[in-house]
Order: sequence, then structure tokens, then C-alpha cells
Amino acid sequence: MGTSTLYRNIVVFLVSLIIFNLAVGFFKTLLLERKTQSTKVNYSVLDSKKNQDFSEESKLNFIDQSKEMNEIFDTYNFSADTFLSNQSGNIIIFSSLPKDFMSIESVMERKKLFINTLVPIIFIENQKILNNRKKILDWLNEMEGESISKEFWPQWLLDLSKKYDYKESNLGNLLMRVDIVPISLALGQAAIESGWGTSRYAREGNAIFGQYTFDKNQGLKPNRREKDKDFLIKRFSNLSESTMSYLKNLNTHRAYEKFRQKRKNLRMNGENLSGKVLLEFLQNYSERRENYISDLKKMIRSNNFARFDFSQYYIN
Repeated sequence: MGTSTLYRNIVVFLVSLIIFNLAVGFFKTLLLERKTQSTKVNYSVLDSKKNQDFSEESKLNFIDQSKEMNEIFDTYNFSADTFLSNQSGNIIIFSSLPKDFMSIESVMERKKLFINTLVPIIFIENQKILNNRKKILDWLNEMEGESISKEFWPQWLLDLSKKYDYKESNLGNLLMRVDIVPISLALGQAAIESGWGTSRYAREGNAIFGQYTFDKNQGLKPNRREKDKDFLIKRFSNLSESTMSYLKNLNTHRAYEKFRQKRKNLRMNGENLSGKVLLEFLQNYSERRENYISDLKKMIRSNNFARFDFSQYYIN
């Protein structure tokens, strides 16, 4: 091999090495950027006075830490207390709890942040249900209560019945499904199922309500699952999606028929939908059954979650 050929091969090798290092560096930077983006929590601010049906898309912003999340709540004067007293027209929706949530030393501060994050999400998802419920009732009034064959239903009503896994034609029974879950009850279950947001499922998959799935592409494997079991904990892209799935579960699964029937009875008697009353019909939510109900009662009572079940929130 000649000297010129040797030099040329060395140059080619060095150039290739430089290109390889640049590619590796670019790939690492890209991975770091993606990892950084994945740790960010996005949020949107909804004006309840201008966007009462909450169907409009709001501009997304991003934060990283609990401190920033609290600053956003302060900036827009939103908290569980201002929500209850209707002092703030702003509703803040965060996609997830921040990654440093576990680092908050004060248990009280962690619980406060958990409540402030979950209450508006539960409220918004419930309000969407109420809007659909009102649409059904308004249509029934237009039809003057007449029984209409399903083949003559408008497309929006067919789509809604499909969403609620409803195959019958009795709109009264559909209305049993298209209804809210009291905030006190949803918040109490979220706190129990996620350990106030500290569980691995909540941190890794926004699984705030501990729902099961058997789809390996959508679930997280429990660390202490029995060998003969194959269920997973369903993960979600954000807390709103998790809450929506939880509400649909209670509104459609046959295990909660008595829950829905009691809710209907409360409606017919003109009573507020009380979490303390309806929780008695959720034994099937946990294998612990009555012990689970007992813990749920204590959770709602000790944290005064019943204060969220105020009458002005519930409309037919």
C-alpha cells in the first residue's frame, strides 16, 4: 500500500469518526430534549364565564415543578376555597401532577396541591356530562315526552348512546347513565386509589383511580400482583382522560347499576347528589368491599369533601 493511499484511508477514518460522534451527540441531545419535554406538565386556563360548555380549546402552557404549579394557582386566584365561593372565574386544568410532587415535605401542602389539581378536572368532566344530559332533556321536551323510535333519533343522540354503551331505546334509562359523580366521591376515591397522588401508577401513568385493563399496551404491571392474575393498571395520557374514564366506568359498568339507580332516585326526589349517600353502592369497586366503603367514608368525612357537593352545581 502506497503512502498516499494510507494517508487517504486515515483521513477517511477520521472524518467518519467525526461524523459518527456528531451523530451520537445529536441523538443524545434529541433524547434529552424528549425526556425534558416528557417531564413537563401542561396546563390551560378556562374562563368559566366565557366558555360555559368547556368545549373550546385553550392555549397550553408548561411548568416543571410544584412551586410553579402553586404560582399558577395564585396568579389566577384559583383554589378549592375560591372555587366553592365562586370568587374566581378561572379554572386551571393541569395534565399531570409535577414530577417533584413526592419531594414536597409537608403532607398538608401535598394534599392541598392534590385537591386543587383534581377538583377542577372532576368539575369540568362532570359539567360536560351535564351539558349532554341537558341536551337530551331539551330534545325530550321538544318531542313533548313522546317515545321516539331509535331509527328517528338525531345523529348526536345516537353518538351519545354509543359513547355510553347503551343499546336500548328508552331515553329514561339512558339518562340514568348520562349523569355526574359527586365531586366528594370522585375526590375521595382518587385520594385512596392513588395514595394522594403518590402511587407509582399515578406518577407513571396518571392512573389516579386505579382502573384495571388487560391490554399490555395500555397498562402498568402491579409489583405485587398474584401469579395467577394478569390484570394491569390502566395508564392515561393526562388526568382529565383518567377522570373521564372513571366517570364512564361508574356510568356504564353493570357492577354499578344500583349506584345509578340510587342516583336516579335522588334526582326524582329533588335531592342533591350526595357522595356520602352514593358511596354505599360502590362495594364492587374494590375486592375489600365493605372495608373499602368504610375507608371511603372516613376519607370524605375527615377531609370535609362533602363541602364540594353544593346544590348550585347540580342541574337536571
